[in-house]
Amino acid sequence: MKKSKMLWIFAGVLILFNIIMYLTRWGGENVLAVVSDALPVLCALVSLICLFYAFKGFKKFDFAKIAWLMIFIGITADFIAETIYGILEIGLKVDVNKVFPTIADYFWCFAYFPLFVGLAIMFFGYRKSGFPMGNMKLYGLIAAICLVLSASIIYYLLVPIMTDSQTGPLAKFFYLFYPVGDIFLVIPAIILMYITSLFGTGTISKPWKYLAIGFICFTLADLIYSYLSWKNLYGSGNFIDLAWHSGYLLIGLAGLYQRELIESFKEGANV
Repeated sequence: MKKSKMLWIFAGVLILFNIIMYLTRWGGENVLAVVSDALPVLCALVSLICLFYAFKGFKKFDFAKIAWLMIFIGITADFIAETIYGILEIGLKVDVNKVFPTIADYFWCFAYFPLFVGLAIMFFGYRKSGFPMGNMKLYGLIAAICLVLSASIIYYLLVPIMTDSQTGPLAKFFYLFYPVGDIFLVIPAIILMYITSLFGTGTISKPWKYLAIGFICFTLADLIYSYLSWKNLYGSGNFIDLAWHSGYLLIGLAGLYQRELIESFKEGANV
């Protein structure tokens, strides 16, 4: 059985368990808090292993390998952040909502930089290599849609947070950083998904498709989290956690599909 199929099964079981726990709240709030903090650590670890597996599949240290290395570094920072968050809330009994931002938030923020660099390296690598870049009008359409979405996010979420006199400057920075940072990841990921779809086979674009969907999951979760946390409505067992968990698992799938793509090229070269 392919590793990607095994991960699909694992992801399905994990998300189903997650939903059941959040619906039934079996074991009470303490058990729910442990589950809520343990699952993102597990999902981030799975994603990390899959990305490392993809990175190791490249023999030549070219732009593609560097790009996947940067994505691996970004998810490593996310994994560290999830682990620290769990230790603070479960191990040290810290009310993370009252002490926001925590040290975990600094690692989450750092993660955006290698992730964006990895996507940028891949984009410019494709462009330099002379691969088809597609219709420039479509880029304009993507930019226009993203502009409208960004304006809506700024107006309905970011402006109210910025004008809230009871929220400190540092907390405002982190509330705003997450959704804005997500936009800077989603856009290049979608563009890369489009570019690779021009190569004529779905298997080539599959890693970037799941990477883009994973980042979209992060974006939705971060937007809702920023609002709920600002309103002091976020707590353990919130259903938006499913978007984070799914995001990590989808990014892990992207890594596995990338490794399978590399191996298929090797098999074709040996025929």
